[in-house]
Amino acid sequence: MNTFFEKKYLPICDVEVLRSLGADDLLYNSKINIADYFSDDIDVLKRRSIVFGDALNVRGLYELLVSISQKLSAISDVLRSETEIGDRERSIFSAKQLELYFEIIDEAESYYTSLPKAEHFASEEFSQLFDRIHGIATSREYHDLKQGTRKLIEKITHIKSISVGFNFDAKLSPVEMGIISVNDQYIESGKLVDKILRMDFAPNGLQAIEPIIAVDKSLKHDEFELLQDSILRSVDKIFVRAVKNWPREFTKYIAENLAFLLDLLPDLQFILVVTKIHKKLVESGVPLCIPKYHAKAERIFRAKQLYNPALAIRMSEAGTINSIVSNDIEFDEKGQIYILTGPNNGGKTVFLVSVGMAQILAQLGMLIPAKSIDISPVDRIYVHFPKYSTKENMGRLEEECARIKEIFATINTHSLCLFDETFSSTDSEEGCGLAFEILRAIRSYGAHAIFGTHFHQLGRRIDEAKSDGECDGFDFLNAGIEEGKRRTYKITRGKPEGKSYAAGIAAKYGLSFETLVK
Repeated sequence: MNTFFEKKYLPICDVEVLRSLGADDLLYNSKINIADYFSDDIDVLKRRSIVFGDALNVRGLYELLVSISQKLSAISDVLRSETEIGDRERSIFSAKQLELYFEIIDEAESYYTSLPKAEHFASEEFSQLFDRIHGIATSREYHDLKQGTRKLIEKITHIKSISVGFNFDAKLSPVEMGIISVNDQYIESGKLVDKILRMDFAPNGLQAIEPIIAVDKSLKHDEFELLQDSILRSVDKIFVRAVKNWPREFTKYIAENLAFLLDLLPDLQFILVVTKIHKKLVESGVPLCIPKYHAKAERIFRAKQLYNPALAIRMSEAGTINSIVSNDIEFDEKGQIYILTGPNNGGKTVFLVSVGMAQILAQLGMLIPAKSIDISPVDRIYVHFPKYSTKENMGRLEEECARIKEIFATINTHSLCLFDETFSSTDSEEGCGLAFEILRAIRSYGAHAIFGTHFHQLGRRIDEAKSDGECDGFDFLNAGIEEGKRRTYKITRGKPEGKSYAAGIAAKYGLSFETLVK
């Protein structure tokens, strides 16, 4: 067992898509690339959902994984910087990483043996991991290694003083120096007055015959540097010799048994990212479901009470979760491409994000923020949301066209396209015409799409084309608004009302001739 999850490069979406949907913040971890974990293999995704279920539901497992991940990260960080540290630091760390390894094995073994059988893991991955750890923890090799390493660590980390010897020439000038012993206690000052003040005349450990003097104050700078360098080089030899004296079989043992844990580190961090999100959503009280996966060829997306997970977490933290709005959505034979219209700030963007996030989370194997969902994997997710900063020497409309051209370079039948206020930078009549051409082209590829727009005339144009048989598979979604122009944020399927919401909003603020001239 080298990793939890099968990984392959599957470019379902790029960083720009994750950023547009808010998924980069939600799923961010500096140590892993979330794109490595996208999959379209339904068996892989189902197994992952069982692993995530264990991490969420088995008592104490999440906390244990946090602890193990932190210790493995500490080991991994130092291993990466080995070329930048000296022999002494490397020698000390060789012993310290063993100590961290023992802490990981002992902590995991204690947890596993105390876990009631009724609470054992549903996933093969966690079962295999803890079975292997149990085998290590109960082996004779592990016991011997731990016992020997603890003695070495004590020797290295409990150095309090060093006894240094000098050889002198006939004039009593020091000509040679060497370390006599490494001690686990401090050398006490030998001044008689100190003994009298303490009323302690009995020998107490190591004792100098003269008062101890701070060397950096009594020696010149170059003399102090020379003495310090000499001592440290001698200490280095002791450390290196101690570590190198380990039996070869122990060195091989630790290389194999620590390596498999380090190989698991990215997967453990991925599991922790996912479980943290799941925990927050569970705590918020909103519905979560295990996706029901369908073959890619079926091209199914059918969700009940779907909502935006990032918004739900923010509202839960703010104490306003009771006002969150969920919506239903289904791509079917009559609705492969939807035109989504409604007032500004009426929930169109939030709905588009909810759909995109559901597809992303499903292809990571995660729980879906919905009451239920049937879903097929896709090859690519394309998002075209407003982008207010443009490239140099390129206007906003020109950049929009360039981005859409990039989409059509790789689009296929198993694509999901989400557009929000595309071509809003241009005249509504021209923008409507451009949108109509693009949506017809997407339909020819057989991809699924939702096109959020304030071009109400686009709905009328498509409705006319449908009556001529040119736009089969097109349908309409409307962001809800009640009498009095209050936004409901509910998305309903059906023909748009064919009118602008501007007049209602203007009336709300009294922007009529009669009102303004009073």
